[in-house]
Amino acid sequence: MTATALLVALGIRTAEAQYDLPDMSTYAPPIPTSPSDHVISADQAAALQAQIDELKRELARQKFNNNGGVPAMNVSVPHNGAPDIVEDVDSLMKWRDSVERSEEKAAAAAALKPSLKVGGRFFYDVANFSQNQASLDQVGDAEDEMRLRWCWVELGGNVLENTTYRVWFDLSAQVNLLDVYLDFGELPYIQNLRVGHFFEPFSMEQLTANKYLETMERSSPFLLGRNMGVMAHSDNANANWTYGVGLFVSEQGAKPPFYEGDTDASAVTGRVTYLPWYDEASDGRGLIHTGIGYSWRHLGDGNTQFRNRPDSALAPFIVDTGVIDADYYHLAGLEAAYVYGSFTLQSEYHWVSVATDNFGSESFDHYYLQASYFLTGENRAYNRRSGSFSNRVVPYENFFRVRTEDNYICNGLGAWEVVYRYSHDDLNSDNIFGGIDDRHLAGLNWYLSPFTRVMFQYVYSNTDDQVDSNGELHVFQTRLQFDF
Repeated sequence: MTATALLVALGIRTAEAQYDLPDMSTYAPPIPTSPSDHVISADQAAALQAQIDELKRELARQKFNNNGGVPAMNVSVPHNGAPDIVEDVDSLMKWRDSVERSEEKAAAAAALKPSLKVGGRFFYDVANFSQNQASLDQVGDAEDEMRLRWCWVELGGNVLENTTYRVWFDLSAQVNLLDVYLDFGELPYIQNLRVGHFFEPFSMEQLTANKYLETMERSSPFLLGRNMGVMAHSDNANANWTYGVGLFVSEQGAKPPFYEGDTDASAVTGRVTYLPWYDEASDGRGLIHTGIGYSWRHLGDGNTQFRNRPDSALAPFIVDTGVIDADYYHLAGLEAAYVYGSFTLQSEYHWVSVATDNFGSESFDHYYLQASYFLTGENRAYNRRSGSFSNRVVPYENFFRVRTEDNYICNGLGAWEVVYRYSHDDLNSDNIFGGIDDRHLAGLNWYLSPFTRVMFQYVYSNTDDQVDSNGELHVFQTRLQFDF
């Protein structure tokens, strides 16, 4: 019976570990170890039977709770007769194995269903404007305004093991579809293939999510935005390079995305980035980013237009080429960024050449130089999968203000960041005069938490166009931002 007692002890220990039951070793009878102990006394057998009965009751209670109140098994405890301890323990272990198999089947079935993650964001903007007479003549009166800039609902998740999906839409004005796509991963040679409506692979600033931008608006008048298409792209969080190349519809509405016509409206767009230096030890607190992008775009309706605002979505357009009759155009871009601790420096240059119907080739360009610094020591978070700064800034200390038991006030500062950007638009060519503007932006960003931010910005814009010169527009704007 010594072997029987050892089997009982082993079964009890296994059940305790598997089902997180109380340790019964403190009151279990001692296991015979002497060579003369060949039998278990009646009292010891009764004690062991009582432990097994209690163990079975506890397992039944757990199964009952896991099944939402439905009895899982019929546990009968004999009150008379000598118990067969080995048979009870063997039955218990078989039942445990059946439960494990059931759980594995349930997990496999759940893996076949798409997962769902719900998110969202809203930005609330307020802007005040001041102009000189030349600016009034150029763009009219820029009226003060407050607006819900964005109100997004974000749905996404996994389909099987290597496919993800995303459905994002904006409710700030009317329903506006944003990202709507399927992304197939782990493919040979190309890594990933994305099909649907999404950002074309061009410009570091464009591919940085708006909730992670250091300024309230992007700078360039030549950004491509979201379009319908198919794109092969990399997706490696540990690589020092990225690529993306796709075929897109160059002209379409966005509410919902739509294009109809017999003429060619195709676009081919690609981007490649490389990190000559990335400090692994600090997880990217030091890096150098370089990149190049290109797009060839055939115009299905035979025209295009370029224009820009002074770094504010609430301001009027200050440079504008008007509608240009053209067959196609080329767009090229260069980009670079340098991060050293809390300091970031980044710049981009965009150049456009338009094959116009009336004047031949006409070209325009844009560039910006941007610097930022975290006063509280954090750094911008680089995303190696996308080759952009599309990762969340996490303050070392969240903002808070609480009163302690000793009646003292304790404060948390959050993260504070200063930013400056100089931008230049030249929408004048030999025969098209859309205007030239120079802009200076100074901003202060307060990260109350990883999900809440307040932005304060001042923009000075000076514009020359066919109407007048030195049109000065001052913008004072604030944004409250939250995402989840």
